[in-house]
Amino acid sequence: MTDLRADRADNTTLPSTRLTLDLQGQDYYDRVYGCWQGKNAGGTLGTPLEKAFGEDEPFDVWWYPELAEGGLPNDDLEMQLAWLKAAEEVGPGLTARDMTGYWLDHIGYNFDEYGLSKGNLRLGLEPPISGSHNNWFVDCMGSPIRSEIWACIAPGAPRVAARLAIQDAICDHAGGEGVNGEVFNAAVESSAFVVQDPVTLINIGLSYIPADSASARAVRAVLDAHRAGLDWKAAREAVRQATPHYVAQYSPINLGFQVIGLLYGTDFGDGMCKTVNCGYDTDSSGAAIGSYLGILHGSSRLPARWVEPLGDTIATNESWGGVKHLSDGLRPVPQTLDELVARIRLVADRVLRHHGLLNPAGLLELTEPDLFADPDFAAELASSNSVVTVTGPMVSVTIDYHGSPVVRSDEPRTVTTELTNRREEALEITAELALPTGWPPVAPQQVTLQPGAAFKVNWRLPAVPRALINNSNRLRLDLSVEGRPAPAPIPFVLVGAVAQRVSGPYLLDGPVDAALAGELPPERVADGGRLGGWVQRSVEGNDAEVGDLLKEPGVLYIQTYLESPDDRSVRLGVDASVANRVWLNNTPIATVESGRPVRPSLNASSGPMRSVNLRRGWNELLIKLVRDHDHSGPVDCFVLMAGDDRLRAVQYDVGRSRLPGDAVSTEL
Repeated sequence: MTDLRADRADNTTLPSTRLTLDLQGQDYYDRVYGCWQGKNAGGTLGTPLEKAFGEDEPFDVWWYPELAEGGLPNDDLEMQLAWLKAAEEVGPGLTARDMTGYWLDHIGYNFDEYGLSKGNLRLGLEPPISGSHNNWFVDCMGSPIRSEIWACIAPGAPRVAARLAIQDAICDHAGGEGVNGEVFNAAVESSAFVVQDPVTLINIGLSYIPADSASARAVRAVLDAHRAGLDWKAAREAVRQATPHYVAQYSPINLGFQVIGLLYGTDFGDGMCKTVNCGYDTDSSGAAIGSYLGILHGSSRLPARWVEPLGDTIATNESWGGVKHLSDGLRPVPQTLDELVARIRLVADRVLRHHGLLNPAGLLELTEPDLFADPDFAAELASSNSVVTVTGPMVSVTIDYHGSPVVRSDEPRTVTTELTNRREEALEITAELALPTGWPPVAPQQVTLQPGAAFKVNWRLPAVPRALINNSNRLRLDLSVEGRPAPAPIPFVLVGAVAQRVSGPYLLDGPVDAALAGELPPERVADGGRLGGWVQRSVEGNDAEVGDLLKEPGVLYIQTYLESPDDRSVRLGVDASVANRVWLNNTPIATVESGRPVRPSLNASSGPMRSVNLRRGWNELLIKLVRDHDHSGPVDCFVLMAGDDRLRAVQYDVGRSRLPGDAVSTEL
């Protein structure tokens, strides 16, 4: 186990004053209670103001725009109730792999990265690949908003809290700034239980994230503005200049706005309002700064005018399915803040004892240098984004997809598994890889591993035709250990590439509206097929990857097929940065006369998504993209499909990996 008390070399000059935390004391209870009161208050303040795209001007709001008993339900708080269940039921060694079941059991809504990562879980991908594959929103706020539970169950122990935050964040943000945001928040909030100086807390948080990350740049922009004597609005603009992005939920910008509230706020309400008035993801940043300040001040020192209207009850979105099975089942979640704090206290005692951080009297004792990241943390953070880890009692296995879990037709594919002996004696291991039906077999591998030794097996999978590739292609690693009980098999998946054909680009002859209305050969059908020259290709996921195909003004056609197992209604759309027209089964379903910056969310309530009916079997989707002379930069185009209900779930069982000329498979 990593020494969670080892000092960073560059923090040895920090004060060595002993800091103490008593989990059974009133101060800890007061700060945890204040954390969740602040979370509720900031989220309630910011929820009515949240938008999908950032705006140039700040808001001017200094009181709740809307009020409801218990506050307004918000994913920022209610998801962490499910994570509390996970911590209670799994224990202090909770991993991302453990959390996948809680995602699918309890999280119903599919906002942005939630829906995309849950779709990956449904396909069989595990963290961190579930969080990185086909996920445009890895740099967004879905995970930074979930940091408080880790801070509260590891108070005064940011090295523990930050590691738990990694396990959470890689489920839906692996490889992105969302991981950095949650790690930063968890470290700051955990440290705030024992240190109350804002600048010190910010520097502690910075020690846990890469110095060259956008998150760190945003935070430093606020520090620099504050030192220079600039006001909060100037600090806001400094953040926007340091980490520009048009999407309101971009994590680095909102992280900077949280720090503005911490440094510029004159009190609890003023700090929340200044953060929320910065705009962008107002419910998330508001809830985060509310938690910061709630821990710093404690419940007993929070202004009654801000917290009393919200009461002690916890509001959730369970009534309509946004979250599920929180109030039923074997372990219902807390219904009040008092119950929440009591259960958190029990988990915190288990966590700190597990890591050997409580002294014989049951107290946490440390010095300020203990709060900064230890020397191993940066490497752990970097490695957490790339491989799936499965730890068994005899052998630990990592699965390395080499950057992508996608398998393409007629291309060989390599997957690497690393086996590590966890026993005290040498193990003779035979490793076999079971492949999907019809795939050529690969030879088993044998190795003798000494205690603690590791061995990499590069499985080189022969190319297979597209007819044998499904959305989810399930493989299984079987290990046999001589003279030992059989280890459990380890399943994993390769995801089928999306099959498509493209035609063009064609010359743009005239204005965009004329090009959209005009008919080029690919729009005509003769002898059962479309005219025009077509090239078959495959892409990783929702991104049609047309940037290199439409570099100049012109018209490009994309044809892809949706293989539905039944008749169903879905929401279907194309989110493109240029004008476009879309047909489903030769019927026009959408025309967009001008492009916009893309925000390819399955949950979009407006914009490119349309309710349509898929028929059982093949459904042709034809897309016409028109790039005009004024467009600058690459062309973006995403194909999106979700359920036609309020939840908008990924339609993971609608096949996209084949074309009608391929043989039919019964597995999708």
